[in-house]
Amino acid sequence: PRTDAMDMPGKDEYVYGYEYEFDLENPFTSPADEPIASLLDAEAHHAPSVSAAASAVRRDAARFISKVRYDGELAVHPRVAYLALNYVDRFLSKGQLPFERKPWAPRLLAISCLSIAAKMQRVDAISMDYIQRDEEFMFDAVTIQRMERVVLGALEWRARSVTPLAFLGFFLSACFPPPRHLALLDAVKERAVDLLLRAQPEVKMAEFSPSVVAASALLAAAGEIAVAHLPAFQAAVAACPFVNSRLTRTADKPCCFLAGVD
Repeated sequence: PRTDAMDMPGKDEYVYGYEYEFDLENPFTSPADEPIASLLDAEAHHAPSVSAAASAVRRDAARFISKVRYDGELAVHPRVAYLALNYVDRFLSKGQLPFERKPWAPRLLAISCLSIAAKMQRVDAISMDYIQRDEEFMFDAVTIQRMERVVLGALEWRARSVTPLAFLGFFLSACFPPPRHLALLDAVKERAVDLLLRAQPEVKMAEFSPSVVAASALLAAAGEIAVAHLPAFQAAVAACPFVNSRLTRTADKPCCFLAGVD
């Protein structure tokens, strides 16, 4: 498979359980000359298609991932669930799921993506038996690993996804108006992350690029937490030299949607 700065470890490494620490807010393995330009260049290759996001398979996979995430006993980290659903979206955007007409196909896809996401986030291994404990039948480790290979193959082993989380730091540092009190910035960012995690399952989010969604989440968060700064923040985002005009034309649409997320 092709390898580059955003690739998963090679096949042989992966087979032996290699785990790779992947920061969703900093997806590159080496510093870029223009980080935001590199992210904008890469985001088109990582954004899900609307048709994939609206599919029945995606809906069922998202439902399973959500169930696992909110299982109080298991306590899967929200960012693992977020990355897992991103893999589902990217995989389905590449083409049709094999045997997708089988009722168990979305669950196998979801479990495999959760397993990959846990490895990439370097968290404690998710018990595949435990998350399947309420199902009629369980997939064994060999079947899950085979599906992981199918997913990674479709993604060309590029498991370092460029998501809206990768753009938050840039917009806050480049566009948020002074005075930039650290506590205020942290609060705005924390709320924006919460909005992104909660809104991800919505099909509507697939209509916009990750950079647009990120800017919208921050604007929605600022509208709740830093109202006095909102007009200047909006103006700075609109004037951002790195961001294409598509963002300034469309950021208000997901912003309105995100503002309604509880």
